[in-house]
Amino acid sequence: MTLPTPYGKVAFYPGCALDGLGKSYDVSLKLVVQDLGIPLEKIEDYNCCGALEVKNVNTMAGILLPARNLALAREMGADAVVSACPGCHYSLSRTQYYLTKYPKLREKTNVYLEKMGTKNYDLKLMLVHAVEYIYNTVGIEAIKTKVKRPLTGLKVAPYYGCLYVRPKSYTLAGYMKMRDDPERPFFMDEILKALGAEVVPFEAKTMCCGGPHVYSDVEVALHLEARILKEAKRNGAEILVTDCPLGHVAIETNMEKIAQKYGEDLRTPLAYFSQLVAFAFGHSPEETLLTANITNPMSVLKRYL
Repeated sequence: MTLPTPYGKVAFYPGCALDGLGKSYDVSLKLVVQDLGIPLEKIEDYNCCGALEVKNVNTMAGILLPARNLALAREMGADAVVSACPGCHYSLSRTQYYLTKYPKLREKTNVYLEKMGTKNYDLKLMLVHAVEYIYNTVGIEAIKTKVKRPLTGLKVAPYYGCLYVRPKSYTLAGYMKMRDDPERPFFMDEILKALGAEVVPFEAKTMCCGGPHVYSDVEVALHLEARILKEAKRNGAEILVTDCPLGHVAIETNMEKIAQKYGEDLRTPLAYFSQLVAFAFGHSPEETLLTANITNPMSVLKRYL
């Protein structure tokens, strides 16, 4: 049985991230929503949102790519679009903001959409991150009832990344009841606590990881990622928990470079929040793809098997 959601009919936008480098995020998220009985119907024929880079090269393309996905969601009859990648959430929210604020841009965008065979976008979607979606749809008490493998005593540092609630004008964080706190987000903290985990103090939870600079200026990325890992280590975290595929992969793949550059062993296993939820719900490490993570979180989680 599928539960109704406070968002109405929901469309899921996986983006390129969850279809590629964030595959373990995608697989585990589907397990979680299935267990919780909440819908996650994918937008058919969706395209890349342009990520964070396209807008720097071509302004109109940076608007049009997300706009087509929003229009397709409305053709499904959706009232809201759920995305799991904060970068995608940013791109979709940014486009919604600009199309709402600038009518001439909206008219121009709709002309292009019509040429591509898509209906005009009517600005009637709510844009939601997966953490907010789960938190608001089922609530913490319902999550607790699904836990079959309590993660009691597991010390975790929830890393939301810089775009989960930012900028506020795009995401509307702080302006709507169902949005997370724009300065100190806590929805993922509460979900992890519901699993039995211990959330350590973590001031780096919304720091930028430098992901967009991984190829253009790797020194900047390494510096920013090292700050996040140092903060997690200083507070005794056993696992860094993520909700962003770009940040997750950037930190995982640079772990060895960071150790070499700073002469300090900051290596910490990473897991997507959905992987930990699915694991606590009783799914195996193989089903949740925890065994596929580069940093091997099973070295820490094996005590719960």
